[in-house]
Amino acid sequence: MTKRIAGISGPLALTLGLVPMLTPTAGWAASLPTPPATGLLDGLCYPYVPKVENNPAGVDPNSLPVEVDADRLDAKQGGTAVYQGDVKVRQGVRKFDSDYAQLDQTSRDMVAIGNIFYSDGQITVTSDKTLKSNLNTKNSELEEGKYQVHGSPVRGSAKHVTMTNNNQNITLESAEYTTCPPGQEVWTLKAGSIDIDQSEVFGQAWNASLWLYDFPVFYFPYINFPIKDERKTGLLYPGYKTSSRNGTEITQPFYWNIAPNYDATITQRFMDKRGLMEQVEFRYMPAPNHVGSLYFENLANDKQFGSSNSTTSSLDDGHRYLFHVTHGSSLMDGSLRFGANYTKVRDRDYNYYSDFKPAVGSEVDSQLMQSLTAGYYQTNWNLTSEVRTYQILSPTALLPHEMLPRLNYNYYQQGSWYDLAFNNELTKFGYSDTEASSKQQGERYTATRLHLEPTLTVPLVTRPGYYLNSQYKLMMTSYNQDVPDHLVSYDSERFTQNGELKLEDGTLTRTLPSFRLMSGMNFDRPVTWYDGKGTQTLEPEVQYLYTPYRDQDSIGLYDTTDVQQDYYSLFSDRRYAGLDRISDANRVTAGLTSRVYDNAGDERLRLAIAQAFDMTKPRVLLYPSASATTNSRSPLSFEGDSRITDRWFAHAGAQYDTEVGEFSSANSAVEYRLDKLVSQVNYRFLKDGNYNFRNTSQAEDLSQAGLVLMAPIDNQWQVYGGYYRDVKQNIDVDRKVGVKYDSCCWSVNLSVEWNNNPYWENSVLKTRSEKSIGLQFEMKGLGSVGSGGRTVSLDTDQLPYIRPFNLKGQ
Repeated sequence: MTKRIAGISGPLALTLGLVPMLTPTAGWAASLPTPPATGLLDGLCYPYVPKVENNPAGVDPNSLPVEVDADRLDAKQGGTAVYQGDVKVRQGVRKFDSDYAQLDQTSRDMVAIGNIFYSDGQITVTSDKTLKSNLNTKNSELEEGKYQVHGSPVRGSAKHVTMTNNNQNITLESAEYTTCPPGQEVWTLKAGSIDIDQSEVFGQAWNASLWLYDFPVFYFPYINFPIKDERKTGLLYPGYKTSSRNGTEITQPFYWNIAPNYDATITQRFMDKRGLMEQVEFRYMPAPNHVGSLYFENLANDKQFGSSNSTTSSLDDGHRYLFHVTHGSSLMDGSLRFGANYTKVRDRDYNYYSDFKPAVGSEVDSQLMQSLTAGYYQTNWNLTSEVRTYQILSPTALLPHEMLPRLNYNYYQQGSWYDLAFNNELTKFGYSDTEASSKQQGERYTATRLHLEPTLTVPLVTRPGYYLNSQYKLMMTSYNQDVPDHLVSYDSERFTQNGELKLEDGTLTRTLPSFRLMSGMNFDRPVTWYDGKGTQTLEPEVQYLYTPYRDQDSIGLYDTTDVQQDYYSLFSDRRYAGLDRISDANRVTAGLTSRVYDNAGDERLRLAIAQAFDMTKPRVLLYPSASATTNSRSPLSFEGDSRITDRWFAHAGAQYDTEVGEFSSANSAVEYRLDKLVSQVNYRFLKDGNYNFRNTSQAEDLSQAGLVLMAPIDNQWQVYGGYYRDVKQNIDVDRKVGVKYDSCCWSVNLSVEWNNNPYWENSVLKTRSEKSIGLQFEMKGLGSVGSGGRTVSLDTDQLPYIRPFNLKGQ
């Protein structure tokens, strides 16, 4: 009758080689790439995956006691120790089982046979064959081993595993790797041989092939792969896309790990309708407080240039390129900061962003910005500066004035009964001679502007539930203005009144005081909603603003434009954005907001309405040639947001001109959410807010309806898309439909999109209907191939998805 042996510790643990013989296998598994979590499918796909276990923090696992059980032990001093029958070794979270184990106490060779099982909380390894190990050399061999990483679907097998050099070098023969559940191996990576050096960043595999089910689909004579969470030089997965604009696109990126804080990605982007484009991105971080990137893309010869469908006739050849720089630095514990944001394409390449959709920079109102900033920041004051220039991607627009440079000094102080602010600005406005002369004959006006604006805010009444504040400003501005004799005709037309040019050359000054009273109250009451614990508020607001009139027609416009009026802008003290026009005001603004809070204190409903009343009609205009308003009331502005239920949301906003009885703008949306189901219907209107899709020389009201939808068909299938249509012009603006299949270890995402894309041709703005197809195939834990995203997106090419609900607590 056999007996069990338990509670053995110390030297006996070494005789079984618990630490040295199995730690290499753990290192091998840790070296394999770990896929991201799969979210919803986790519970359905991987119930068999064991959880990660760790020894107590700060405890050396080798110092823990070892317990050994076996049905039988035969050992002689200096001879061979044999353990037979259900051998079990435990040390903390480490576990080792086998049917048979023997140790030559002289040579220190150990052999384990049958039902080999090892787990250290990070990985489980099993084998029905043999494990051989030497406790002195730390060399080990395992036959026909299988592994499963804890907390991850990564698993696989190898016919033979060899571990040498103190467990640093691991060789796997006839190895397999997958993240698919057992019996559902959609894809498997098989390699004849894999070598891993744990002191290096990467491993190497020879004679590797990718299998889909039982069929090989791709062969790699040699590949290398990261075995640590570190970057590595090498080819990244290629991308694929097709569109009517550029044809078939294939991108092949190459990643260069220059240093731990420097890297570069070099991409070849082939477009069969245009040619080969090179894209280079260089990222650097010499120190944590200095970060930046350089990006450049170049198409030496666009094949569409000079063809009948060319959109680049303004260029003298087919050479097209883009350059982009971003940089941020901070010194002296963040007090001193520097920044750069520079994007430029080739001069007169007006369709670059329309043709290539670069991932850097942004085209706003047909403008690309180039900016350099510097600033010094303290608790109560800051000094900032900026140099800003622009590139215009339009053959008919004038280049905006450039800031060369702008200096700002801002000071703040809060006293016991007042708030004091002192805002100052000094700006030199210039322009590019070459750009101006290339567009129209003549010159632009320029100036240096100095603006001083001390502001004193005095709370008059501050009580729970109501307040009354007063604010006093003195706005002093001086212009040193240069008006050329031959002003460009566009400017002459805007600044001419009754045949007389109003712009003046020389020094101009403007001093304006401003007074503002702001008051509000807050009432609340309980409501029976939300288990009888809801609360409704009523919050009236009133503002009075007075600013006297000053004739400003002799001042040019350098950075000033209209402000779109809404609820919040009605309570501002400015009618224009910028300093070149400060409107006179004798205005009262009244607003009312009501909110409903649920029993958890979350905002479920907010309604706000406001209107301003001019007791004296404002006389300041942007241009002398503009028509003065006859309306003494601002548009009636309304904003509303509601979380109707936990699934239904609604938003509405509108500006209604009560004088003429029509809407100037409006927007609305209704959204339904349930788990992964998202559905939104939206509408927006803007009077004279869009070009005519059929005749781009004419302005049209924007009247656009949209629908976005993301709906799961089941646990693995999702459909999604977006549809936007201009209901007044009867034109589809953008259409997108996609479908994604997401299984346990692989996914495929297919999307098709049609949109009307604006472009310039021979100085005429036109639109073209374009179609693009994106296909993304992902093997989770290995990589992805294609274009588009791994996840579904409700964004379309022309319009991003926006959830417009802004409620507290949501």
